[in-house]
Amino acid sequence: MISMKHQNEHNQIEFIHNPEFVKWVLNPSEDSDQYWNAFLLENPSQKKCLEYARILIKGLVKNEQSLTEAEVSSLWNKIEHTKFSENRRLIKLEKWSVAAGFLLIIGISGWLMTQRSPQIANSINYQSIAKNVKQDNDIKLILANNTQKTFTTKEVDLKYDQDGKLVTKTGKKVQTEELSKSDENLQMNQLVVPRGKRSNVELADGTKLWLNSGSRAIYPVAFHGKTREIYIEGEGYLEVAHDSSKPFYVVTDQIKVKVLGTKFDISAYKEDDHVSVVLVEGSVQALTSSESRIMKPNQILSYEKLTQKSTIDKINALESISWKDGWLLCNKEPIKFIITKLSRYYNIKINWNDPVIGSVTLTGKLDLKSNYEDIFKVICTTAPLKYEIIDNSIFLKIKE
Repeated sequence: MISMKHQNEHNQIEFIHNPEFVKWVLNPSEDSDQYWNAFLLENPSQKKCLEYARILIKGLVKNEQSLTEAEVSSLWNKIEHTKFSENRRLIKLEKWSVAAGFLLIIGISGWLMTQRSPQIANSINYQSIAKNVKQDNDIKLILANNTQKTFTTKEVDLKYDQDGKLVTKTGKKVQTEELSKSDENLQMNQLVVPRGKRSNVELADGTKLWLNSGSRAIYPVAFHGKTREIYIEGEGYLEVAHDSSKPFYVVTDQIKVKVLGTKFDISAYKEDDHVSVVLVEGSVQALTSSESRIMKPNQILSYEKLTQKSTIDKINALESISWKDGWLLCNKEPIKFIITKLSRYYNIKINWNDPVIGSVTLTGKLDLKSNYEDIFKVICTTAPLKYEIIDNSIFLKIKE
């Protein structure tokens, strides 16, 4: 068993090897202060390790806001020419500083490379895993061995555990099965939810995922290694199980979100011109191709695909996650955005010709457990609109 002292030493190295931590120590900002202070509140036992790591970095890099390649080289030379007694053990602070210093150089060099050539580096090629699934009205679960399960029900509940067991619930029917798993090879499953349907997944680490209509998720049967990572296309709400030793990442085609334990919603539909992240509880770090942003609860980050720029605004987070409980909360929301959500949720086509309709706003609460015709009766009672159903499509018009 590793002693607490050796475990603390490992955690100090992890801090120094984290480029975001190094960046915070060398050049703190309001957002990074908020993130790491929140980390300490959740992990008070790590305070001593974090402070040691800060002292080491400050001691090795004095009065520097950033490092050039020449300065990195100079720092290497400083460490290489430092003399230490061979009789001292590695866990002594001076000797340990040498090991930490080498890791610090690696971390800073990696950060510099990221700054010069910003990319979102994914450890897994999700595009190669994603299967071309036949577009129909069924929920599909594609296992790592390419076996495909099809569900005709409106909702499916899935639950994994670390032993590779999968429990599937459809209505009142519950089925349990053993999945092939390997500690060496990551076994990835893929869940595809068509428009008009939804699914809930409890991952092997206890993280809960609600997957909205027209969405896809790729995730491991069991988590191994130092990180946890899943892929989402479409919209998902997550309640991430806390594990400070294994950061959790949600990857999309455009952005990557890092959390330690929190609740948030991410929307990344391919047909939308933006990606959004709504933070309900905790703290997350959103990584794009050009920047890193720290979010606070009740904030929404919007990333525009065309400009590759992001903005953060205040929001009532409950309005964005109400879909998982079968509600759509609206607060002066333009009808055009509501229509997009309803079209996906019910898998129906909604048409309008008058551009004025798109700017009409709606405030209220829509019960998504109702059928879509009842929904539009409520909308047209509240807003100056009328609707007509033709061939399973809805046509909206301004009331005369």
